[in-house]
Amino acid sequence: MCFSPEADLVAGVVIGAIAVESLRRRPVREDLPLALVPAVLAVHSLIEAFVWWGGRGQVGEGVFTLATYAYVVIAYAVLPTLVPFAVRAREPQGRRRDALSVVLGIGAAVSATMLWAIVDGDVAVTLEEHFVRYGVGVPFPVLLVSGYVAVTCGSALLSSSRAIVVFGVVQVVAVAVLALLTTQALTSLWCGWAAITSLAIVLQVRRDREDPTRVPDRAAV
Repeated sequence: MCFSPEADLVAGVVIGAIAVESLRRRPVREDLPLALVPAVLAVHSLIEAFVWWGGRGQVGEGVFTLATYAYVVIAYAVLPTLVPFAVRAREPQGRRRDALSVVLGIGAAVSATMLWAIVDGDVAVTLEEHFVRYGVGVPFPVLLVSGYVAVTCGSALLSSSRAIVVFGVVQVVAVAVLALLTTQALTSLWCGWAAITSLAIVLQVRRDREDPTRVPDRAAV
């Protein structure tokens, strides 16, 4: 969420509670990875609260370092694989699923490269007035950032679910707007926004599952 540790804390608790409720209802196997995305992003928001507190000297240096690395690992190494995997899991056999398999492969490559950069180098964190700036030295930054946006936002556009496609469109617009406003806060702001909007998918999936009269909107292409 950014803005403040309090904002991250409130967002993490609220999103986490809804995500846990969704998981408690035992989603079917193909929906489980998608249901996990808001839970991961809720934890992500909670972790950033400790980054804020560590940067302000309110928690120990060890906690600050652990929170910082946990945050960037989730942002840069987990999400590029988790998001396309979650979208692909709901697709039946067909061209969409095949295309998402390619996107998932790209996401795995982005995740591996980002993880290597995090482990091999230093992670810089700077607290600004209303956002946290994260810095990770990566090779071919333009290519990696393009791949990151393509897999975390674009994978939803390949879904046969209208709700997930809308989610993907919203994410692409959000990234574009945030990038224009401030590239320095993009990671933190986008992850917070993704956590909030991903709840719409979970609620839609739950509604689809609980409505016996509704015909599923995903079909092989």
